[in-house]
Amino acid sequence: MNSERILFVGKTEQIDRPYNDPSTRYRCFNIAHALKNRGHDTAVVSLNYFVNNISIADNYNHIVFHRPFLNEEVFIRFLHENQDKKNLIADYDDLIFDVNNILNLPEIKTRDPYIRGTASYIARNAAACRFFKKFSVSTSALADKLQDLFPDIYVKIISNSLSSEYIDLSRKIVSSQKEKKYKIGYFPGTASHNNDFNEIAPFIEKFLNKNKKDKLFILGPLKIPSSLNRFSHRIDHISELVPFNHLPYIKANVETIIAPLGINEFNMCKSGLKFFEAMPLGCRVIATVIPDIDRFDSIYLDKCYHINDWSQLLNDKELNQTVYNMELEKMLLQVGADNVAQIWEESFLV
Repeated sequence: MNSERILFVGKTEQIDRPYNDPSTRYRCFNIAHALKNRGHDTAVVSLNYFVNNISIADNYNHIVFHRPFLNEEVFIRFLHENQDKKNLIADYDDLIFDVNNILNLPEIKTRDPYIRGTASYIARNAAACRFFKKFSVSTSALADKLQDLFPDIYVKIISNSLSSEYIDLSRKIVSSQKEKKYKIGYFPGTASHNNDFNEIAPFIEKFLNKNKKDKLFILGPLKIPSSLNRFSHRIDHISELVPFNHLPYIKANVETIIAPLGINEFNMCKSGLKFFEAMPLGCRVIATVIPDIDRFDSIYLDKCYHINDWSQLLNDKELNQTVYNMELEKMLLQVGADNVAQIWEESFLV
């Protein structure tokens, strides 16, 4: 395939260091780097930088806008003038373009009870969709939703992917690790998962009651339910978020990572990252089934279709290096960055 010039533009509040934004990292940097390794000329900038340096677009025929957001006249004018001149692609990894689904968004329950800010944000994303004919999305559920809202568009599923650097580091950590410190770990990431955790707290209580020496690790903002107070001496909770490059070492210290989610339309469109970030680190994952989790079949993954399925916390699993190598290679066929970059090429450059 001929070398192409491709620009990725990410909507992020991390203006100075956009790589620190997880969404921008997965949707822009990982795919751009993989495409560069395949011979293309790629770059990543923030939407803020793009708007303030609009002439950068002259250097690229293919421009991917991750979470395009209509908030600047300069950007609106660019989209209007170039929608038929350049290969413009809108990219989404969350259900943030459906104004009918606002009440399902976690921000409503945790940060924006009056809806005003969130409604404006969703409306500006929805308006941006009108300027695009091509879309890339992280999950099949998002693709279905976009197609329902905008029947005439071209949309392709481009999974979140794992960089070769992340995989190489994971292999090194696993091969050198003697023993994991924690039996169970939870990584909520944002302050919107209190209810998710409360739902499975009875199963965690049973686990800690049965396994007297095992500990629970929690990283991220979370209100721990009072039912677990008597185990506080066996719960290590770090509420502050840590840099991304520290996370692999922290997660690798956990034997089983739990990923509970409430069932609503927003969550059903989310990525299965909780599983495929953890598995390369040798972590078993127990997760609420959403479509992007359900596509994986792995010894390292236990799926919870119903609330009582969380009783799997009480079950042990025998995992070894041979099983790890086989399962990792199988998973990378779906989420390895080079394989995902090839799908991107075939979807948008052919």
